[in-house]
Amino acid sequence: MAAFLGVVLMCALLSGMNELAAQEKPIELTYATFYAPTHPFSIADQHWIAKIEKETNGRVKIKPYWAGTLISGKESIRELSKGVADIAFITPIYERSGVDLTKAILDFFRGSRPEVNVKIFWEIFNKFPELRKEFESIKLIAAHAGTPMCLMTIKKPAKTLADLRGMRIRATGDVMGRTLKELGTEPVVMPVTEMYESLQKGIIQGVIFAEGDYKSLKLSEIVKYETENFLQDRGVYGSRAMNLDSWKKLPPDIQKIFEASKEWWSLESLNESRKPDEEGKAMAIKAGVQFVQMDQEGLRKYNDTFDAETIKEAKALDAKGLPGTKLYEETRRLGKQYNP
Repeated sequence: MAAFLGVVLMCALLSGMNELAAQEKPIELTYATFYAPTHPFSIADQHWIAKIEKETNGRVKIKPYWAGTLISGKESIRELSKGVADIAFITPIYERSGVDLTKAILDFFRGSRPEVNVKIFWEIFNKFPELRKEFESIKLIAAHAGTPMCLMTIKKPAKTLADLRGMRIRATGDVMGRTLKELGTEPVVMPVTEMYESLQKGIIQGVIFAEGDYKSLKLSEIVKYETENFLQDRGVYGSRAMNLDSWKKLPPDIQKIFEASKEWWSLESLNESRKPDEEGKAMAIKAGVQFVQMDQEGLRKYNDTFDAETIKEAKALDAKGLPGTKLYEETRRLGKQYNP
């Protein structure tokens, strides 16, 4: 009997030890992105991974997969929801359908610093269930605020709207395209791969790009003028997310750590994105690019026209049964509130 009880006790001890070992075993997660590990977004991702592993005392380990080895750029939400990774960089702006609000609100963020836009994004995300519905198949855990893009020209500086008239300008987005057309220019949709040669040959006379592209796209070699205050704000979109099943398996205390890092990760991505802009501008200055300002009358007309076109987009969402105008008005209200 004593021997039998000893065996039972030993089994119980071993079972308890196995349970304790299972509890101490780290939660292993995968992170997928189509960006290279040296990209500013990926550098921010590495900082976030280190932050999570530290704040969970090693209970979470995240293995990254870079450069599109697990996920693509065009169907990232669907792929993540199917479980290609536990966590991923997503690009809802490239999805074919189901993200009408996400795409439209990019133009709603006007005149606010990107840091403020991050704050505004999370407020409207929490307030509007229709916006959250576009991410219902995944768990959104970070957003990205793009740095502004500015007007760059090759033949003459654009200091007034008269200077702009007749120019062929490569631009993206329906709102910006209609705005430029209303201002007397000829907007052109063109792949980035064709842009440099088109500028070189004078097929187009201007582009709207971020200052980081002076370096990455070698624009400093050909651009002569930058109109610094003729800006296109790039807004905010949900950019990092978790597979729902992976999220639900996390212990509640770990989920709280992830939730608490949402704004931090969003801002870290923004901070890393600014570094190439600083490097690009320095390169442009060295190359002799001249930096000019649009006059106040031209700037007012540009902003008014852009806003009018954005309101059209909001009303088009209303016609689909989505709260386009309400989202626009709330985004603008919060912008005024946080930018007195």
